[in-house]
Amino acid sequence: MLFIDGAYGEGGGQVLRTALSLSVITGKPFKIFNLRANRPKPGLQPQHLACVKATAHLAEAEVKGDILGSQELTFIPKKLPERSCYRFNIGTAGSTLLLFQTVLYPLSLSKGGEVLIEGGTHVPFSPCYHYIKEVFLPTVKLLGLEGDLSLESYGFYPAGGGRIKAVVKPWERFSLPKLPESFIPGEISVYSIVSERLPFHIVERQLNGALTELEGFEKVSVYKERVKAKSDGTFVFLGATDQEKILHAGFTELGKKGYPAEEVGKKVGKEWKNFLSTKAQFEEHLADQVLIPLSLVFLKVQPSEFFEFSVAKITKHLLTQAWLIPKFFPELKIIVEGKEGEKGYVNLYLG
Repeated sequence: MLFIDGAYGEGGGQVLRTALSLSVITGKPFKIFNLRANRPKPGLQPQHLACVKATAHLAEAEVKGDILGSQELTFIPKKLPERSCYRFNIGTAGSTLLLFQTVLYPLSLSKGGEVLIEGGTHVPFSPCYHYIKEVFLPTVKLLGLEGDLSLESYGFYPAGGGRIKAVVKPWERFSLPKLPESFIPGEISVYSIVSERLPFHIVERQLNGALTELEGFEKVSVYKERVKAKSDGTFVFLGATDQEKILHAGFTELGKKGYPAEEVGKKVGKEWKNFLSTKAQFEEHLADQVLIPLSLVFLKVQPSEFFEFSVAKITKHLLTQAWLIPKFFPELKIIVEGKEGEKGYVNLYLG
């Protein structure tokens, strides 16, 4: 039984989601305490409980402490997933994409499967649908992990009501990619989206804000849309590939009342340019999200040398992943070089 301090580092839901995934993969049970201790509302909230129940369903796990507000959880997995089709409803605007990432690895390392998830698709404090579709999935495909994701309906905070459908293939090919030394811009896509009850001029203003920051960049494609949703919402997403179409990066900004639409667009453009100025391979959000699949590939391939990548900014999320993953794989060492909040390097090696 592994014992995990949920207050470590980031101290939020990430510790729980990572532990759930790796527990099913390895068959190692765990007990986590101080769950979400660093949050205004400590303990399990609906979106975290949904991840627990979904993963427990996949693994037919024995679970204790799976109630709202619980700050301790014991999880004992019994098996890898065996079914080919699953459906999960978070019941709130909790992130469908975070739940998807939680079940992705257990499914890919068994028979694969189809998953339908209802909840939030573009909500605060989580990757949005477009980020997972345009940035995360193409990146993990380099590692041999393949899946397809489609958006059936949008879900904004607070009502949610969005729905995504994922098809996960069995992970059969494990490869460590040779990465370009830095991100040299190739193609850029900018999405400006607004729910149907809001005026369309918001879409144009958001887009114009983004494009003012993208002057001088070539190969910029724009997408404008008004969509149906239970709650009103608006966002801008900027996705990009490097010239070799190996590296991917993405930046999202959600609109809200009192936040000028032009500034929403400018925010993603500025984040994109700030990322490029670091000459890093991965932006800050992708770095911590890709660490699980990268670790799994590294353990499978077992190269004689270390694997290194650069990240634009070291975050608590990244440091937390680097601390937690080796608890399930003691032979794996993950070293993060640099200071939190600054550019850094991540090294994986066996030892």
